[in-house]
Amino acid sequence: MPKSFERRERNRESDGRRRQLKSWRAWYATKAWLERRREQLSKQPLCERCLAKVPSIITPATVAHHKVAHKGDRTLFFEGELASSCAPCHDTVEQGIEARGYEIGCDASGRPVASDHPWNIKQ
Repeated sequence: MPKSFERRERNRESDGRRRQLKSWRAWYATKAWLERRREQLSKQPLCERCLAKVPSIITPATVAHHKVAHKGDRTLFFEGELASSCAPCHDTVEQGIEARGYEIGCDASGRPVASDHPWNIKQ
């Protein structure tokens, strides 16, 4: 059996398990979400993270990203504020922030820039 076929099968099984554990993932297929996504990408067709870089990088956005992680909250999912992202920014930066709880990166002095980074939180 070719390796690509085996990989697809593993991914399909993994996706199925994720859908069972996170039933809210089905919301991404709803007409309401697809319309909301289309509106966001029409309003801001470029990746906001890439535009914020110095110098700016012009990259088409393909993902409507929730600025505040909804974590299965239906109201946040369908009404929360969105940002436009390219897939690489969403899949690495945005999801990394969501997993860690803060953004990585330092200023010129080497201090973390994120106010919610553990280094910056007063004990």
